[in-house]
Amino acid sequence: MGALVPDGEAAEPYFEAPAPAAAPQRHASAPPASLAVIDVLDRDGQVRQTVAVQRWPLSVGRALHNDLVLSDPHVAAQHLHIEAGERGPVLVVGDSINGVLLGSRRLRAGERSALPFQVSRDDGRAIELIAGRTRLRLRLAERALAPEVPLAGLATSTHRLMPVLLAALLLVGGLMFNTFLENDPDGLVRALASTAVIGFAFTALWCGLWALLSKTFTRQAHFGWHLRVFLFAALAWLLVGAVPDLLAFALSWPWVSDYSFVLSCVVAGAALYYHLLAVEPARHRALRWVGAAGAGVGMALMLWFNVQRTDRFGEELYMNHLFPPALRLARPIAADRFVDDLTPLQAELDKKAKEKSNGDGSSGRSADDE
Repeated sequence: MGALVPDGEAAEPYFEAPAPAAAPQRHASAPPASLAVIDVLDRDGQVRQTVAVQRWPLSVGRALHNDLVLSDPHVAAQHLHIEAGERGPVLVVGDSINGVLLGSRRLRAGERSALPFQVSRDDGRAIELIAGRTRLRLRLAERALAPEVPLAGLATSTHRLMPVLLAALLLVGGLMFNTFLENDPDGLVRALASTAVIGFAFTALWCGLWALLSKTFTRQAHFGWHLRVFLFAALAWLLVGAVPDLLAFALSWPWVSDYSFVLSCVVAGAALYYHLLAVEPARHRALRWVGAAGAGVGMALMLWFNVQRTDRFGEELYMNHLFPPALRLARPIAADRFVDDLTPLQAELDKKAKEKSNGDGSSGRSADDE
């Protein structure tokens, strides 16, 4: 049906009025910048899950309404939340029987604590806490980013390889030199070959077992790391075995070599610490205590063995190592004074001889007769 028009006017075709031009669409507002990032870490410190924090408070728990939902059965439904404070974020523990571990302090249900952020090279301003058995790391937006790490290239590999090769050469040279000093020329070649084979086999076995342990816990073998630790620890052990003896001889300080086992235990404890770093890389503080405890146990055992063997805490009854006379720095002692200094030993030797005679059950013979 056509459109109605007044009489006398020609009908004009019907056109719809053009729609008004649409206003240019504005870009959707950009999402608010993240205030922080909270990471869920696995047992070796690798990030397993990351959640951006765009507003406070941040809620964490097993319930689905939380901003960060955890599947840890040791976490409560509303385990904790982090809210904005005047001087930074504040941690508030929810209705939880396990609480939250913040550093060395465990916060119970309802407790509040400001988060003591620390600046580190890798994570910037970050704080770690443990909810149940889940490790969390909160990083603020204003943290300073660490510089980009270059990919391992030929120069980097060479830079890392040279210290290892140098340590291996020094260790082999030291072992061969000790073997040369301790063996006669007739059996020297056989002794050198035996030392080389035993040393290589022990190094491969030791580092291989540590690499297997690292692979079990961190999914990476870190064989190169364990090899470096072993080589440097073995070199330090050789120095600890030689330098105290040289100082004792040069300065007439027998106590230096008498208690050199203390330094050996310290080297062993340090090696244990660095080996364990590849197994539990995120527990530096606990591993330091493990290394220190290992060194302490080693010292205690050595002291006990020395007392059982010689009735003395020291390791040596006398200085049994000699070096070239040119290395002697202490003043020589006159023969008369040396003999006088031995006089107090007479009574002790007589006492020990008498005790031995009584213990053997010999009759009719005194210590003087012997």
